[in-house]
Amino acid sequence: MLWLGLSLGIAAWCLLSLGLEKHHRQVFANAFDASRARVLRGAGWLLLAVDFGLFVYGWGWAQGPIFWTAALIISALAWSVLMTMLPRASTKIAAVALLSAVVLIPFWAG
Repeated sequence: MLWLGLSLGIAAWCLLSLGLEKHHRQVFANAFDASRARVLRGAGWLLLAVDFGLFVYGWGWAQGPIFWTAALIISALAWSVLMTMLPRASTKIAAVALLSAVVLIPFWAG
């Protein structure tokens, strides 16, 4: 469950940061588009909400938000290191993290 939460968190931080002009230009060569940025940020917030829901479903209201906050902090730290060290490869790593989360959801839920 923790890997699922961390991978969704990394993907969410990826989308949220790519919605900012500075990080968008750092990763992509094309021009920054405000409407595309809104879509990226909205998808990031949606992933964070799904991540929160999975933690509450898995551990209940007593411990779910606490573990979600811890996973959010760890994934934010991991994303910050990725954007600092490997800005171009960071989106590929976030895509792999999201793919691993999608693959893990049926195993975790079943």
